Amino acid sequence: METTFKYDIIGFSDDLGLPLEDIANLYSEFLKEIKSEVCKLKILFNEKDWNSIKIILHNIKGISANYRIIDVYEETAKIHNAIKICDYDNIEPLFNGLLIIFENAIKEISKYFEQKGFPV
Repeated sequence: METTFKYDIIGFSDDLGLPLEDIANLYSEFLKEIKSEVCKLKILFNEKDWNSIKIILHNIKGISANYRIIDVYEETAKIHNAIKICDYDNIEPLFNGLLIIFENAIKEISKYFEQKGFPV
């Protein structure tokens, strides 16, 4: 993993055997999907639709683990687990933290690929 970067994009690229340009395209799709899912989650949190939230969080957990976005994975797992045990009192601060982590991950990944000449 590059020591100046938070996420192991090179390891992901190596595991898939794809050049960085192709990986940039994959991460671009990942970021679009995350942005879309965040919009859905905001609506569902206002509606307190815990089952739908749990399904979306499960999907985000899987995708973020595959893409090696560990902080997103860990935070979604916390909320997912809180919903599973019906600990609804602690979900709002966790969700607010997740939104910040999403925003930071999007910025960090975008910055990485821009520096490599592959804007996402």
